[in-house]
Amino acid sequence: MPHCRAVNRPEAIALAFGLFLAGAAHAGLGERAESVARDHATLHGTALRVTPMSNYEVHEITPEHGGRVREYVSPEGQVFATTWSGPVMPDLKVVLAAHYPDYVAGAQAHRASHHVLSVATGGMVLQVVKLPRGIAGSAHVPALVPPGVNIQDIR
Repeated sequence: MPHCRAVNRPEAIALAFGLFLAGAAHAGLGERAESVARDHATLHGTALRVTPMSNYEVHEITPEHGGRVREYVSPEGQVFATTWSGPVMPDLKVVLAAHYPDYVAGAQAHRASHHVLSVATGGMVLQVVKLPRGIAGSAHVPALVPPGVNIQDIR
């Protein structure tokens, strides 16, 4: 018979968030703008729309599950922030790329509300909110945010 152990609430939360995650890391947060096309394919996007803003571009991916993933690209061509919303969590290994291990560590150490996960490391700030009909989240790399961009405006 396999060995079983009790899982405490924070571990269960991290496990629940982790169940939504699969696949190999490709690119995303902190990567070059060219990664958006790979993210679109990996996330099985049905649409990709680019909206130019004054200090950045918004690349919006519509995954097949009906949600939305937005990747914010600086004038230097780097993804400095990403947001997502929808009925299910997108593959955060793709969306967070090299910052995914920071998310995992933060989720495992999480001790607060089971509806909100906040992670802040030296390299990334992330928030995931469980909504009544889905999930919404955002992440950004403070060192990559272009001058003149207010991170609170990133949605």
